[in-house]
Amino acid sequence: MIALILEKIKEHKNFTKTDEAIAAFLLENSFEVSELTANELGRKTFTSKASVFRFCKKIGVNGYENMRRQFEKEITERSRLKELLKQEPLDKKSSLKEVVNGVHSLYEASISETKMKLDMYSLSRIVSKLRLADTIDIYGSGITESIASAAKFKFLSIGKDCNVHTGVNEHYIMANKNKRTIAILLSFTGQNPGAIRIAKYLKKVGVFLLGIGGTESSDFKDLCDEYIETFNKALVMSMEVISPYTSMMYIFDMLFAAVLIKDYERNFNNSIDVIQNKFIEQPDKTFYKEYLEKNTSAK
Repeated sequence: MIALILEKIKEHKNFTKTDEAIAAFLLENSFEVSELTANELGRKTFTSKASVFRFCKKIGVNGYENMRRQFEKEITERSRLKELLKQEPLDKKSSLKEVVNGVHSLYEASISETKMKLDMYSLSRIVSKLRLADTIDIYGSGITESIASAAKFKFLSIGKDCNVHTGVNEHYIMANKNKRTIAILLSFTGQNPGAIRIAKYLKKVGVFLLGIGGTESSDFKDLCDEYIETFNKALVMSMEVISPYTSMMYIFDMLFAAVLIKDYERNFNNSIDVIQNKFIEQPDKTFYKEYLEKNTSAK
C-alpha cells in the first residue's frame, strides 16, 4: 500500500509550479478526481498528461491510476474520520464540567443501548444455568480479564465457585468434566482469535458456552449456546473502550443480581452473618473484653 500520498501532496516538497497547480486542484476538488483521466486532469490544471505522470512519480506513485485509487481511498478515510470526530463527546477544549457530563453521557448511552439489545427469554435461560452451575469459568484477556476478575469476586461472594482463565487448560477442563460447568467467554469485538479458539475447544468437549461481546464477526457468536451482545460506540480517541467496558460490566451486574435474587433467603442470611461478624471484630475490643471478663467471673 502506498503510504499517505495526501500528506505528500500537502507538503509540496520540491514541487515545481506545475506540480503545485496539480496539487492545489487535487486538494480543492478531491471528490472530483475519481472521475478524471490523466489527460482530463492535465486540462483542468492547465498542464498536460505528461505533467500529471511526472507529478505521480514525484509523490512516489507508479502511474496515474494507482495515484487516483489511493488518493480516493485516503480522502474517503479522512472524511470518515472527520465524521467520527464529530461524535466525540470531548475535545482538547473541553472543560472539567464537560468531561464530567461527557463521561456520564457515555455511561448512560452504553447501559441504555445494551438494555435495548437484551433478549429476556435468553437472559432467563442463562440465569437458570448460572444458578444450577457447579462452576463458572470466565475467559478473558487484557481488559476483559479485569472485568472477569470483578465478576469472579461477585459470584464468589454469593457462594458460586468461579474461576478466571486467559486460555485453555485441558487438564483443568478434563478434571471437571463431570461437573455442571458454564463457561463465559468475553470479547469486545466478537472476533478475537483467542476467544474463538477457546470457544471451539470448549464446544468440542461439551461445555455450555455463554458469549458476551460484540458482533463484528458471527464466528464467535455462532459457537456459543447463548450470546449477550454488548454496545460499542465507534469513537476515535482512547475513550472508545468506555462503551464496551461499561456495557459488559452492566451485563455481569445484571447476571449477578439475578442469581443472587434466585437464592434470596440464603444470600440474605449470609449477609446478616457477615454484618454480625464485622460488628464483633471492631478495632476497639475493650467493651467485649470487659463484658466477657464480667460474665466469666459471675459464673
